[in-house]
Formats: sequence, C-alpha cells, structure tokens
Amino acid sequence: MPLIGNSPEDRDQPASIPMVAGQEKRSIWRRWFLPVLAFIYKLKFLLLFASVLITVIVYGLAFGWAFGAGIVLLILIHESGHVAAIKRRGMKASLPVLIPFLGAVIGLRQRPHDAREEAFIGIAGPVFGIAASFLSWWLFFLTRDSLFLVLASLGFFMHVFNLMPVVPLDGGRTVAFLGWKAWVPGLAGLLVILFYNPVTHAVTVDPWTIIILAFILYNFRARLMEPPDPLYNDIGRTAKWSYGLLWFGLLTLSIWGYLTVPLRVGI
Repeated sequence: MPLIGNSPEDRDQPASIPMVAGQEKRSIWRRWFLPVLAFIYKLKFLLLFASVLITVIVYGLAFGWAFGAGIVLLILIHESGHVAAIKRRGMKASLPVLIPFLGAVIGLRQRPHDAREEAFIGIAGPVFGIAASFLSWWLFFLTRDSLFLVLASLGFFMHVFNLMPVVPLDGGRTVAFLGWKAWVPGLAGLLVILFYNPVTHAVTVDPWTIIILAFILYNFRARLMEPPDPLYNDIGRTAKWSYGLLWFGLLTLSIWGYLTVPLRVGI
C-alpha cells in the first residue's frame, strides 16, 4: 500500500494553509475552555447528588436505611415545589443542597420583585411537602408498614416548623407582607417547637436546636437590618388575603396531621 501523499493526485493538491490566529484561538476554546465550562455546569448536579448521598448515609446510620431514604425523598419533594415555582416565575436559582438535620438550601440568584412573588415561591414547597406527607400516610393504610406512618408524622411536624411565620422559613416568606405582626407570634411558636417536647411535656435543649435557632435568627436579623421597600409589600388586599389564608390553612392542616396520625392508628 503506497504511503499517503505519494500518489500523483496528492502531489497536485495545494499545500495546506497554516491556521490563522483567530482559528487557533477558537480551537483552543473548543478543546479546553468549553469542556471546563461543561464540567462546572455539571458541578451543581454533582453537588446535589453528593448532598443527597451524604444525607441518606447520615440518616441511614442513625435511624436505618429505609428511613434515611424516605426522609430524603420527602425533603426533595418539598424542595421540588420551590424549584417549580422559581422556574414558573422565570427566575434563576441553584439546585437544592441537603444538609443533614438542618433541611435543604436553595440559593436565589435574584431577589423576588415583590412580596407576592416571594409568597408564591415560599408556599410552593409546603404544598408539595404536605401532599407527600398525606401520600405517605395513605401508603401506610395500603401496606401497614409502620415506616410510612413515621414518615407521615415527621413530614407533618416538619411543616408545622417550616410554616412558622419567621424569615427565612417558608411561612415567613409566604406572609412577609405582614412584617412584625407575623414575626412576634412566629418567634414564640418557633421557640415552643424547638424546645418543648409534647410527648414528655419537658423543655429540652440540644446542640442541633441551638444551631437551627442561631441560623434562623441570623437570617431574621438580616431582614430586620435591611427591611424591604414599602412598595415591596404593597401587593393588594386580594393577594394578601389569598396567601394569608393559604398559609393558615396549610399550617392548620400540618398541625392536625401531626396530632392525628398517631391517634388514628392507635399508637
């Protein structure tokens, strides 16, 4: 077989044209920078996956693998409500990152335009999460597997806590237009939920509750130090009543679910 370039046809071809500077830069961009950018883009999915995996492992080692997977799934369903609402509003945000024993965090890359938009995003998570709690309760009646009962009860309790009207909790974001009128009872309710044990009727303090309270107060202080413009909360009476009633209804439903689930099955 002849070597390439030895045939007459090859000798008649013009010599190759050297790559100009612009073409060389584009080639470097395609070969090096685009793959790097693609890798960075994938990092957010890797971060989500890593946080899910770590949280499942932590809960699994502490309470059992089935429970660990179940509670992580409840959290992800809750967070998917926020993600859907953020996309619905055409806003950009990071994917949720799960933190064991603390929940999950989604970083908004732009502030909501007004309190109506903040309420829409804030209440979407509890809507999805409470629905998932009821689904877990229903699965218990189908399977009689106590795991689903525990998940339902915990799901309802999580939303009793999460719907307290204090920023940065979802309840505080949903009724942010109420300001201090919601924060005062919200902080009182938050302290009761964090430190009062309804089973033993005792006041309990542990490092995790202190960390959670410190995180909430830190973010709450930021809202106090930099309150939104008065126009931010001027969203109209109809929107205020709509989101206020929706928030109150979901909070009531969460409390009812948490108190009713054990009673309905004789525990």
